[in-house]
Amino acid sequence: MKKLKIVMPDGSMQEIVMGLSAKAGLPWTIDKKRTKEYKLGVNWIERGHLVRPQEIPHYLHRGYFDLAIVGEDWIANWGYEFPILLKLPIGRGNNKPVKIVLAVSRDSGIKRAEDLPKDAEVATEYVQLVNRFFAKLGRNDILVVPSFGNTEHKIRFGATAMVDVTESGESLRENELEVICEIMESCTVIVANPESLVDPDKRPLIDCFVRLINGAYQASKFVMIIANVPEKSLERASRIIRGLKGPTHSPLTVDGWFALQSIVPKEKEHAVIFELLQIGVTDIIVSRDIPLIMS
Repeated sequence: MKKLKIVMPDGSMQEIVMGLSAKAGLPWTIDKKRTKEYKLGVNWIERGHLVRPQEIPHYLHRGYFDLAIVGEDWIANWGYEFPILLKLPIGRGNNKPVKIVLAVSRDSGIKRAEDLPKDAEVATEYVQLVNRFFAKLGRNDILVVPSFGNTEHKIRFGATAMVDVTESGESLRENELEVICEIMESCTVIVANPESLVDPDKRPLIDCFVRLINGAYQASKFVMIIANVPEKSLERASRIIRGLKGPTHSPLTVDGWFALQSIVPKEKEHAVIFELLQIGVTDIIVSRDIPLIMS
């Protein structure tokens, strides 16, 4: 039986991705600490491996792994093209894509990428991506300097501008920087080695892995609400609580009362509870830990 080899990023995204995998029933447990090899608790995955996100596209391209969880930014930086099987807009702080931006000091007077002075120095981890960006603008004079972390600080040390990832923009504001151009938007994605994807023995395993991770991600966006509803309010409460295909309800041992259950988007949780309370619904229970939704 063929098995999958999977790679995911270490560093800031490691805990988030591992948590999502655990919710999907694929907990990562360390196998070889020094080589960062992990077991995923199922017999159809040979091993998982933690690698710096910058390096993951190289190893997937060379066939060391069948599947990778990695940011679109690093795939774009190296110029690879992989089949994208699932986009996961997850980040360190929120569930939305991050942005790769060009930023300058607030007091620089520079408002566009085209306005950068001749021979300007731009600090970034995304050297290849940024070189291509400026080449398309016809700015081959721009000096793109590698940065190995804390890129937003480099303008203090001589850089005219910097290109980095941003989520909330808080770090940019603290360093008195402003964005003058968005280079790309990036999601965390599950991508496959093309040869693995067309392997008839591996393809069903790949599909299963993707559906499990997607199920765990979808579940993270919902809460489960269970409530006791008087019969006179059952129809109205059902319209309020809704759900994917409508709520389930069953009679209680107390005459005239029903138990109503459904899943609700997290952002609508409080609004739904408020409306239910207004029509006499009681004993509301909210579960915020739904492991999996295979819809």
